[in-house]
Amino acid sequence: MPAQADIIVTSPDSTDVNLVVEAKLRFTDLPAAERQLKHYMLQVRCPLGILISPERLWIYRDRFTSNSEESVERLGEFGIAGLLPFQPVPAMSDPKAAPAFEDAVQSWLEGLPRSNTRELFSDPKLRSAIDHYIVPAIENGIVGAAGPR
Repeated sequence: MPAQADIIVTSPDSTDVNLVVEAKLRFTDLPAAERQLKHYMLQVRCPLGILISPERLWIYRDRFTSNSEESVERLGEFGIAGLLPFQPVPAMSDPKAAPAFEDAVQSWLEGLPRSNTRELFSDPKLRSAIDHYIVPAIENGIVGAAGPR
């Protein structure tokens, strides 16, 4: 299990974690990535988690009904190709590609509360999920890398 996520959003006046994000160029084993994210959410008592790749976004919410992974539910899976400010490098195996993608995700999250780009989402369910879950978690929080890039 990873010791931390790629990006975290914390409350400005406390150590509460509002959102954890695992940003990967591709998820080769989605069930394992989900288990790791859920485990981390439970460890830090975080209500919201995201798995994100350049093409897909998965949103998870902890209902706090137990201290097990069953308490964390997937709210949705969405296609997001072209919505992030990230241009894939010719060789996605380039060691600079993963940190560049994490930077793009962090920039996108930081800009969501202040931008009108949410109106460009063609999927109304994606727009609703971002407006109801992600934006409230980040609009008054501090978005930052969870570790060195």
